[in-house]
Amino acid sequence: MSSATIPTSIRLTPAEKRKIAAAARKRGLSPAAYIKRAALDGTVPAVANDAKLERLATLVHRVCEAVEDEIDYRTAVAAWDRHVKSGEKLLSGEEARRALGL
Repeated sequence: MSSATIPTSIRLTPAEKRKIAAAARKRGLSPAAYIKRAALDGTVPAVANDAKLERLATLVHRVCEAVEDEIDYRTAVAAWDRHVKSGEKLLSGEEARRALGL
């Protein structure tokens, strides 16, 4: 039979609590289990290499999307600047349809 547990509390700053929760989550543990292992065993399981690679792949994907968004933005700004400098008039939707014979 396992022995009964006794509730215990510790005081943490919000930043400390977030850091512990994040570290525990990375290792697939609850914050309580993470703290117990660190305090009693002196070790906590390392993040699996697969988990690290998956996290890295997610970050790389986000960076690529951000770069693509920046390229799109700069392309649009350059096109708008060319349009403004040309002095050409914009057509309304109705004018564009008429010009295209639609």
